[in-house]
Amino acid sequence: MIPTNLVGGGKNSNGDKFEIDEKEHLVKKCPSGHKPIHSTFKEGSYYRAHFNQKHCSNCPFRKDCSVVKQKKSYLFKVSEKTFHRCQLIAKMGTSEYQELAGKRAGIEGIPSILRRRYKIDHLPVRGEVRSKVYLGFKISAINCKRLIKGLMNRPKEGLPTLLFNHLFSLFSFQRTYRVNFAA
Repeated sequence: MIPTNLVGGGKNSNGDKFEIDEKEHLVKKCPSGHKPIHSTFKEGSYYRAHFNQKHCSNCPFRKDCSVVKQKKSYLFKVSEKTFHRCQLIAKMGTSEYQELAGKRAGIEGIPSILRRRYKIDHLPVRGEVRSKVYLGFKISAINCKRLIKGLMNRPKEGLPTLLFNHLFSLFSFQRTYRVNFAA
């Protein structure tokens, strides 16, 4: 599934930068590679890890890190849901994901055109067969308009020849098919 529009609050809290083993439910490392002093997981809720103060206070990633300073250590706390969301946000930033999201947006245009321009939400016919035929004509109209628009964008000198060759190949195929069928 490719969600192109995530709703909800906030920016990426960089929770995905922490190495978390979801099978063992442990926080393994922080973004700079330090192991936690203690790591716990509350079932179905959140991960907690305590990191040494001397590592976190001098860390170059400290300003972007989501750890909280406490008396004896720094605490990293993230819920499972937030962790998965951070992973998804990081994945959405990749070029591969952007390419897939573009394809999804292109596909969503056809139902939008059918609803806005061709008013398929309120068909003037009743019954399954009549509705299918009516909808088939609407989709054929979209295809014909796209064909005409595509032909208009081609160079003018090659258009009649291209159209003639296409029609000739269709008729010759039908004639050959009928002759072979009759024989």
